Formats: sequence, C-alpha cells, structure tokens
Amino acid sequence: MKDEQKIKDLEKRIKELEALVRSKEVEIEKIRTVFLSNISHEIRTPMNSIIGFSNLLASDDLSTDQKDLYLEYINNSSENLLSFIENLIDMAMIESGQLEIHEDDCCINDLFNALYTFYNREKHRKEKHSVALLMDKQVQNTDLLFRTDPLRLKQIMSNLIANALKFTEKGIIVLGYDLSQKNFIKFFVKDTGRGVDQEDGRDVFGSFNRKYSLHQEEARGIGIGLSICKGLVELMGGEIWVEPNIKKGSVFAFQLPKKVSKNRFKPVHFLKEDESMKNFFISDQEVAI
Repeated sequence: MKDEQKIKDLEKRIKELEALVRSKEVEIEKIRTVFLSNISHEIRTPMNSIIGFSNLLASDDLSTDQKDLYLEYINNSSENLLSFIENLIDMAMIESGQLEIHEDDCCINDLFNALYTFYNREKHRKEKHSVALLMDKQVQNTDLLFRTDPLRLKQIMSNLIANALKFTEKGIIVLGYDLSQKNFIKFFVKDTGRGVDQEDGRDVFGSFNRKYSLHQEEARGIGIGLSICKGLVELMGGEIWVEPNIKKGSVFAFQLPKKVSKNRFKPVHFLKEDESMKNFFISDQEVAI
C-alpha cells in the first residue's frame, strides 16, 4: 500500500510539473511575441520618420525653416534608432560576458553638467514644461575626479534620467551624487512620476521588463534600459536599487567604488553662455574625500 501511495504521489507531482512547464512555455511565447512586436515598433517608428522626412526634403517648395525642421526630425530619429541598436548590442555583450570596463579619470561635475544640458533640452523638446530638472552636487568650487568608466557611467545616468523623464508628467527630476560613504560614491535620480510599487521594485531590473509601459503607448519599449544599468553597475563593482514610493515618485540609485584619482581635483570648467542652466540647484554642502 505504501508503494502504491508513493507511485500515486509521484504521478501527481509529475502532472503538476508538466502543467508548470506548459504554463512557462505559454509565458515564454507571450514574452517572445511581445518582444518581437516591440522590436519591430522600435525600428519601424524612427525608420518611417527618416524615410518620410527625407522624401519631403526632396520638394523644391520648402522654406529654410521647414528644411531645418525636417532635418531635426531626421537627426532625432537617427539618434533614437542608433541608441536602440546600441542598447541591444550592449545587452547581448553583458549577458555573454564580453563587455569590458575601461577605467579612466572621470570628472563628475563635467559629466553632470553635460547630462543636465542635454536632458533640459530633451525636456523642452518633449514639451514637458511642467517638469523641472534639478541637480544636487556636493562639490561646488572644484571638480571631483575619480577612477571609473566615464562612458558607462554616463550611459547608466542617461538611462535613469530618460526613464524618469518618460514617466514624469509634472513635478521635478533631480540627478545627483552623495560622497558621504567611505568606500562608495552614490549616484541617484529622483522623480515625482508614477512611482514603483513594492512588488514591481523587486524585478524592475530584469531583462525585457515592461511593467511601466503596459498602459502608456508613449512609454512603449523593449524593457532593457534598466537591465543594462544593472549589468553595467555590477561590472563596475557596484550595486543598483530602486526605492519605491507610489505617492511621491521613485528614487533610482546606485553606488560605485570610490577610487580617487591621483590628480584629485582640477579647476572648474564653466559652461558657455548658450549653455546656461535654468532650474539649477547645487547643495551648499562642501565635501572632501
């Protein structure tokens, strides 16, 4: 009798596992279908824009302003397409272990100024006039240098800022860094957007995660931006996380090892007049390493 019961229990368990496998296969197929659909969307949208406006430029009846506008559309679409392709390549290289980190001296303030200038323009281009972009920099009078991969650090921050801008319709977005920890530098992007609930916060950095964009067509994408951030941060010896807050938005933060450059500080490089920054905020706290 005991053997018969064991056989029945085993058969029951096998059926449960078979049902689980079938459900996973269905889930994987859905993910694959959505992924391919979004791949097509992400490629077709900028390509249609490039082709369409290129054809319009062939007209002889265009004013100079119209030509400049069409060229701007073509340029923006080309950059979006290139960024999308580069993200796919980076994701593949991260998952295959082929992406390498190249450390060099990195000026945090120069990097943040460049990010601010670019995304402040992006904010106006996307007509998000109810969103204020701010910076929280702890070092005012000197530019802090530390050893990291400047290109990848900029890529991580860019993905986080772009994500915040995508999901914030009104309020503020703050990009900044914190030097208070002994062995790490903390970077963060705060926003007053849709926020992340506790459940979504656990797997928001997973590959092809699109929970944010289920109800927003303008937020459509293949969901690899945050996954790339996680992969890059870990390759650089750090850690990334999100602090969920539905009512007040989200805080995406990551920390990297504090490797101070031998040339610790250098003189400030001021932006040109045409790059003046509105809505600019610097904390009044001076911090030395």
